[in-house]
Amino acid sequence: MTVGPDGARMRAMTSADLPAVLAIETASQPTPWSEGNFRDCLQGAYRCRVATVDGKPVGFMILSSVLDERHLLNVAVDPARQRRGLALWMLEDELGEARAASMSVMYLEVRAGNDGAQSLYRRLGFVENGRRKGYYRAGTGREDAVLMMLELFGHK
Repeated sequence: MTVGPDGARMRAMTSADLPAVLAIETASQPTPWSEGNFRDCLQGAYRCRVATVDGKPVGFMILSSVLDERHLLNVAVDPARQRRGLALWMLEDELGEARAASMSVMYLEVRAGNDGAQSLYRRLGFVENGRRKGYYRAGTGREDAVLMMLELFGHK
């Protein structure tokens, strides 16, 4: 197990993590998932991970897998810990796990206006491969999703 920024460690999410995960989600997402969304993921066949510092969740990821494809559904870091490399470390850790599980590709969607996240994903080797018009709720309207993918073999 690698240790991340601020001594962070990754582990499987449990229902006991939900209050902290919901607080991170609400503080960091313009249209946060509900507690029910997270509970459904925990009870289903989803990969639910938390990054912890001193045992307290400071970030999380929810992923799904179908055959040899992994899909990043949600990722967030506590706003007080953003811009310290935690999301990069979490994603690099997950990409290593996906490769170890013989996954061939990872997909994600990101808000068209989220330049910081898109830059992070590009740094990891993700490329844009499409758009979904009006995919996200945004204030009084809708916002496009940028579709991105990373082929896991042949990339660092």
